[in-house]
Amino acid sequence: MRAILPTATVRAPGTKWVLLGVLCTLGWLPGTDARGEEGAVRVTARAKKAEVTVGEPFEVEVEAAGPPGATYTFPPEALGESAELRSLARESPPKGETKAPWPANQHRYEARLYALGDVKLPALAVRYRLADGSEGEASAEGPTVKVGSLLPKDAKEQGLADIVGPVRVGIAPVFWAALALGVLVVAAMAYWLWRRSRRKSPLAATAPEPERPPAEEALRALDRLARADHFVRGEGRDYYIVLSLIAKRYLERRLGAPIVEMTSAEMLAYLRESPHEGFLLGPMRDLALAADQVKFARGQAQREEGERHLGMVRSFIEKLEERLRPKPSDADGKAA
Repeated sequence: MRAILPTATVRAPGTKWVLLGVLCTLGWLPGTDARGEEGAVRVTARAKKAEVTVGEPFEVEVEAAGPPGATYTFPPEALGESAELRSLARESPPKGETKAPWPANQHRYEARLYALGDVKLPALAVRYRLADGSEGEASAEGPTVKVGSLLPKDAKEQGLADIVGPVRVGIAPVFWAALALGVLVVAAMAYWLWRRSRRKSPLAATAPEPERPPAEEALRALDRLARADHFVRGEGRDYYIVLSLIAKRYLERRLGAPIVEMTSAEMLAYLRESPHEGFLLGPMRDLALAADQVKFARGQAQREEGERHLGMVRSFIEKLEERLRPKPSDADGKAA
């Protein structure tokens, strides 16, 4: 360096400025870095193909150059209005392979373009970390690739192809057989649904008669329910629905409370506060539990249990009527 400075001093009239330029170039001035803030890392992108068609995949290689010890982080993708770049990096190398697919300062992307003409690929921003711990970002300008049409280059071959006229398609006999079978199945299901809809509803068959006294109405309904023999037809659920309705309808008319609209818990709470709790709560709780298991828990209704519950309803109806029946002395007093 001592041999250079005197030469500059003798040959150049502006010795001061020549010396200052040499010192800036070599990074000897205070507060400057030999690498320089700008240009410490350079990133370039090169397309493997100069001409592609619309949507045709091709590779783009990105290479970073910087000081020794620098590490680089390449983005996983870069998207533009009519172009996209997606990383070809593998999460793990194939079995038996330990080396990376490419050097640490290089990365490859699969590119696709969706516009015609000269299309510029989007820029790629690469993060880097130098050996002294400083970090930064360098951007690689995307290369320009010519995108051609998928149509043949020859103008004669770009015309529309001849349209073939309609072709008669035969239908195999198997199709007609399957169609006939399907029609028969649909007709059978429709007939079964029609027959089922005509079956009388158990609720309608045992509808209470409001013009009769509560006890007479309930006992008549119990007699009809016993004769219907729901268990023979496997209609235990319908049996318990009707039996619960008869019991609730009787208590509603006799006690003057909306028991039919109550849930099982609300009904039992009401009966617990009733003066007739002693002989009404137990049977109604037993009936409500059995009915809920059959209706909601898909329990199995047994004929013996059903007859026992019917007898319980008949029994508490008779007891309640006996309790509410006016005594002879009261009737005589009212008549007098």
